Amino acid sequence: MRFKSFFIASSIVLGLTQLCYGQAGTIVGSKHDFSLANNTWNFSTPVTAQLQGQICRPCHAPHNSNIRDVAAIGGGYSNTPGAGSFGPLWDHTLSTQTYNIYSQGYNFWKEGAATVGNPDGSSKLCLSCHDGTVALANFRTFATATTKMSTFNGGASNLGTDLSTSHPISFTYNTALATTDHKIWDPSSTPSGVHSGTIDADMLENGKLQCISCHDAHNGAGVNRLLIKSNVGSALCFTCHKL
Repeated sequence: MRFKSFFIASSIVLGLTQLCYGQAGTIVGSKHDFSLANNTWNFSTPVTAQLQGQICRPCHAPHNSNIRDVAAIGGGYSNTPGAGSFGPLWDHTLSTQTYNIYSQGYNFWKEGAATVGNPDGSSKLCLSCHDGTVALANFRTFATATTKMSTFNGGASNLGTDLSTSHPISFTYNTALATTDHKIWDPSSTPSGVHSGTIDADMLENGKLQCISCHDAHNGAGVNRLLIKSNVGSALCFTCHKL
């Protein structure tokens, strides 16, 4: 009887553990779960009734997406060159802004300044919402929505167009930079701690540091702020930065 009770109790604990782990590492319930009721912009016009409250559709379309990969003629998207071929069936309107970018491209010893230009690659996809200039519901053929990241939830996730006070993105992070700047790790040989590869293999996009180097829009790690891994004790920061 005691063994039976232990078995039942153990099964309950195991089931709850599996349930908890099942909820971690998923977009459901995360900041990007657009089916949650607080995303009122996704439950009203111009979004049509059949698309309202869907999680994926504000960003992706299963067919006839707005922005097609035209890698064969330059690797950009048809309406925004430089966005790269990094948005599978991307359907959200991209921003056309030019940004005030981070310019302190050196450490305290002024070594190895990285060349930082305007955002490109998949970072353009992130900024299509997070620079606050494009309405959140401007996807598919919808172009009359009004709620933008700058006003949604008090603008808590709005970066704006002044990126000079945010970590630089869209710059080449390679062995040459790490050799010159002695305060960052060599991405070609340093483990990422994210998957089983190096920083270059697991965190960079075509050799560049982008938004996805630190964030996972689909919440794969189940970590706060959609980080790719925990930053407790600045663990994520120290993946690339040396003390």
